[in-house]
Amino acid sequence: MTQLAVTDKANRQRAVRFAATGAVAFAFYLALGDPTDPFDIVTGLVSAAVVAAILAGVAFDPVPSIGTLRAGLRAVVFLPVLLIAVARSNIALAAVVLDPDLPIDPDVVRIPAPKGTVARALLANSITLTPGTLTLDIVQDELVVHTLTEGSRAELLEGSLIRWVAMVSGERARFEHVEPADD
Repeated sequence: MTQLAVTDKANRQRAVRFAATGAVAFAFYLALGDPTDPFDIVTGLVSAAVVAAILAGVAFDPVPSIGTLRAGLRAVVFLPVLLIAVARSNIALAAVVLDPDLPIDPDVVRIPAPKGTVARALLANSITLTPGTLTLDIVQDELVVHTLTEGSRAELLEGSLIRWVAMVSGERARFEHVEPADD
């Protein structure tokens, strides 16, 4: 009897992952194409089903739930914050590159990494997308980040980005000021 319950739970989880992956793929298709023709809608549904069949096992960790939906909505709020940070860093880096003295001060710093794998990936990629910073590695519970200027380092160590990622992932920020690494 317990084996049947375990099998039912696993089947439900597979179905939820398939449905959630298919829904996200179809929403992406609709956002990109704005299909109005029935043929386009059917093509989108078929494409979403194929994507879901291939990626459902790896697309969501953990199994999608109401909490996953809330995290997705928080990510939508985070996206403009990230885009503004990228734009600001682009301008700051352009000013450094165009300065005749080329005031760069490269260094490697370590910052605490969030606990969850999705939160770690989100933070590491957000740092790498921001010009002047590059996530090199994750060592134990820290991200190893190369910074090009003192300004980019100060902004990273201030912790705004890690707090935003903690908000998206639902984790509390675990940020304390960390001195530059000797690596």
